[in-house]
Amino acid sequence: MNNRPLAVLALAAPLCASPVIRDISPHGAQRGKTVRLLLKGSGLAPGAKLETTLPAGISRLAPSKDLTQPGAELPFLVEIRKDAPIGLYPLRLLTDDGLSNVALFSVGEFPEVEEKESEPAGKPNGDTRSAEPVPIPSVVNGSLSEADVDLFVFKAAAGQRLVFEMEANAAASAIDPAIELLDPAGKVIARNDDAPGNGIDPRLEHTFPRAGAYYVRVHDSKYSDQSPNFYRLKIGSYSYNEGMFPLGWRRGQPVAVELNGGNLASPVTVRPDTNSPRRFVPVALPGSASLPQLFTLSDKPEMLEPAGTGEKTLPAATVVNGRISAKGEVDRYRLAVKPGEQWIIELAAASTGASQMDALVTVYGKDGKKLASRDDLGGADPVIPFEVPKDVHEVAVAVEDLLGRGGPQFAYRLEARKEAADFQMQLVTPFVNVPAGGTAIVVVNVQRRGYDGAVKLSIPNLPPGYIQAGGTVAPAAAQQRFDDPNPRFSVARSTITITAGPEAKPARLDLSVRGVAELPGGGRMIRYATGPGLVNAVKGLRQKAVTAGWLEMELPMATARALPVRVTTPVTLVRIAQGVEYPLVYKVEGSDSATRSGRARENIATQVGNLRILQGPPSKPGTGSLLVNTNFATPTTRWDFLPTITAEVDGKPMEIYGQMVEFEVAPGYRVTPAKTEITLAPGGSAGLAGSVYREPTFEGGLVKIELQDLPEGVSCGKAEAAEGVREFALTCEAAPGAMRGDYEVRLVSQAPETGRKAKDTYKGPEATLKLRIK
Repeated sequence: MNNRPLAVLALAAPLCASPVIRDISPHGAQRGKTVRLLLKGSGLAPGAKLETTLPAGISRLAPSKDLTQPGAELPFLVEIRKDAPIGLYPLRLLTDDGLSNVALFSVGEFPEVEEKESEPAGKPNGDTRSAEPVPIPSVVNGSLSEADVDLFVFKAAAGQRLVFEMEANAAASAIDPAIELLDPAGKVIARNDDAPGNGIDPRLEHTFPRAGAYYVRVHDSKYSDQSPNFYRLKIGSYSYNEGMFPLGWRRGQPVAVELNGGNLASPVTVRPDTNSPRRFVPVALPGSASLPQLFTLSDKPEMLEPAGTGEKTLPAATVVNGRISAKGEVDRYRLAVKPGEQWIIELAAASTGASQMDALVTVYGKDGKKLASRDDLGGADPVIPFEVPKDVHEVAVAVEDLLGRGGPQFAYRLEARKEAADFQMQLVTPFVNVPAGGTAIVVVNVQRRGYDGAVKLSIPNLPPGYIQAGGTVAPAAAQQRFDDPNPRFSVARSTITITAGPEAKPARLDLSVRGVAELPGGGRMIRYATGPGLVNAVKGLRQKAVTAGWLEMELPMATARALPVRVTTPVTLVRIAQGVEYPLVYKVEGSDSATRSGRARENIATQVGNLRILQGPPSKPGTGSLLVNTNFATPTTRWDFLPTITAEVDGKPMEIYGQMVEFEVAPGYRVTPAKTEITLAPGGSAGLAGSVYREPTFEGGLVKIELQDLPEGVSCGKAEAAEGVREFALTCEAAPGAMRGDYEVRLVSQAPETGRKAKDTYKGPEATLKLRIK
């Protein structure tokens, strides 16, 4: 296509003049060559620093025109080393206005050519008459837009074998490409959409029976309008593999890895660098032009699946590397357990990118009773938390392909660990620029894996002078999503604000985001968020954004120049009683035009049910208020509110954030008994006393207190705590014939007058006590 659309950076929320890379040219180069790299976008600056792991010498060149003008390009001279490994390398800019998004640059084996149609005034190449000639071997850099079809013509010798492979999605392009081969008459002789071991990018191999001019046609399989929409078409004669075994190993321990499938006559053995500190290391087929696959390193014990067809022992806390070698095969394991224990069984296969397995894992208990089962529905590999039933001391774990397939490329990594329910965290924000004196946000998804309690997020390595707030994940029940059939496996979203205080110094560092869950039985569960590396949106219904988690970036952060406007609130911590309304005042400071246009919106940053934020009464420019509205059904929990205004800056709307305001909704009052056990003798009596604490914002007065669920033969009086009274007392009596034993009773209370217009009765939290008759 003659006009290459610009890349869309999704979810990163770049601020004002922060640099944005919308496209690069070229998208790759042959190793050992020197290229002029052009970065296209906005917020570019002549003194920008190029951050990259590219094995190359890099020199800054003078821009050809003013970088503030549309279409400006920031040039660099890049000299790729001859020994540079084939692969994808991240690059980004750092300026006084912060970090840019990441773009990926590919280093390849073959000479590179540019699609002529993509150049200015380029002519269409969508049919055999206008097909562009390309040499063999080569990498063609092109682009596709909507119904665009690109045809290239090449000469093949009789008996020549050629591989046609595309790099698009793998290199963070949003298109889903397809390849077709055409004979000299224009008839399709081969096609491919998604290739095993190549993600959703296509690859095919063909041996040409006769010499002649043949065509290769590429298009987006959905004919959609995407951005970025580039591709790299590799044409040449080379070997490639589709899978490997094992898929991972323990860090620091040597292992032989078998590369298999593809056009290999027999498996090839390689030895990856297991001493790397990274989680993923590249594994490349020697002499191949394909991108390397990723090999997983862990710090846990690892083993190969024992040989044989019978049941095998599954050691706890050990990763078993196995594979479904034949169609219909089911691998069966025995796991020693104890009744009441909590376990998690996890399997990785398709998510590694080197396995074709659509995994199904099933757990069986006593007498073959199914306890749990899960497949990779939704694109995630199976994770099964379960509790061991009574009288069960061993469970069977069955691993199979959901479609009954099998072969060398159906590898998996299986682990069973004794652990309560779990959660994982993924950063939605790929990087963050914090404006001097202002606030930026970090958005995190918390994937529950059986754990349904609260989680608190934080940034442990935030430098001095920077203030963090928010990061609250309420318990799953507080979301009140009654239509969710499985809230223990739901995804919760949370936001952390980073505010540069007066003492904050300019910084460029990589941050970590930590999540802490306080467990009911004591102890803590701590997890760290993984970063997406980059985020490129894919248009269309239910399409997943293109990410690059294999880059293993957590949260790159930089300080940016101050914004012309900011929003502040006089409070950052608020505790209110359930059912109370709270006016949250905010102030907009900055330029007159921005201040006048600034208006806050209702932005609850924690998923909590029965909450409303209403606009307050009109006020003078630069100030305003929001009314936080709770009711008696609002969960008593912590939640975050993100002060957010849309202000007009230089004639354009701009979203500005303030420091997170953390709210706690508490019970209007709490009745606490002085003891948790009442002891009575038949025919005797006993008293129960306690305290009544009312929240300062609670508007109720009288509190009525009584015991319920009393056993036969026992009666208790009722107590009342008038407004201002902080104690209560009541007396219980047991009839002479009351039956001895231990009973559970409930201490309940209510406040009939709450100060609300509607005469609603408020019921406080209950307490459970033991009533003993002896």
